[in-house]
Amino acid sequence: MITVIANLKGGTGKSTVTFNLAVWLRAAGRRTTVIDLDPQRTLSDVVAVRTEEGIEPAVTVEAGHFSDVSLPADAEEIIIDVGTADLGSFKQAVMIADRILIPVTPSQADIWSTQRFVRFLYKNTHGNPPESLTFLNRVDTNKGNRASDEAAAALDALPGVSLMPHRLSDRQVFRDSFSEGLAVFELEPRSVASREFNALAQTMFPHGHRSMLDRLRKQKSSAVEDETFREALELPSEERGATDRVGIEEVSPAPVAEMVHANAWDADDGMHQKAREGKKRKKDGKGKKRKEGKKARKSKKGKKGKRKA
Repeated sequence: MITVIANLKGGTGKSTVTFNLAVWLRAAGRRTTVIDLDPQRTLSDVVAVRTEEGIEPAVTVEAGHFSDVSLPADAEEIIIDVGTADLGSFKQAVMIADRILIPVTPSQADIWSTQRFVRFLYKNTHGNPPESLTFLNRVDTNKGNRASDEAAAALDALPGVSLMPHRLSDRQVFRDSFSEGLAVFELEPRSVASREFNALAQTMFPHGHRSMLDRLRKQKSSAVEDETFREALELPSEERGATDRVGIEEVSPAPVAEMVHANAWDADDGMHQKAREGKKRKKDGKGKKRKEGKKARKSKKGKKGKRKA
């Protein structure tokens, strides 16, 4: 199975999650291929530290552009870390993925980013996205902070993704273990962080799994994004008319001259409209005065006739 750990937004802990999953799978005896398509190469750096220290089980990683890496047919699990700095590789990884794992930090900005990512997936898979799973990462350990629950509610209501109940807290042990080339459950196996991560990994990778050869036998059916789905993913910026440029064809804005001309035309049209309305009022006023003048003259004639009589 090919699992891509991705998000359009940086700082969500993608590389940390990918590394810990890679070690967990290797420790479980799974034939696992790890691929680093993120130009920052954070995953490659931590694997290099682990290799230098001779830590077992060994983890190897392939890095580069999508065209530079290989996908072994006998691999039980392939996990890929991607970044938007190499958008071409990002799109290709999404196209071959069986599922996408989206770490989300509990903030409004990350919710918007996830909305945008779901739309990105639909656009770049022709309406046939892979299974998309999301979970809250780097959660505040303060139980009085309601931001995590609010973010979870927002993600749960978001169409196109399934919210996993597991959460990874923002704990120092994740950073300490990462800097030493260790998984969190290796550095502190009895910690709360280890229990949280093990629960997530066991849900992600149960015993039933398929090799890549099995995966290739499965054909995906095409689906078309419907209007209801599109409306459910509308973002505040799009309601104001902004263009989402990430992962779609570049849409060139209208030249400044055209925009100025259009604005001038609108202004002229407004002025003409006001002038027309002014003329109409003036005309109506004159007509009213004429009618009133006729009535007055008739009234005077009537009075004169009465006097003669």
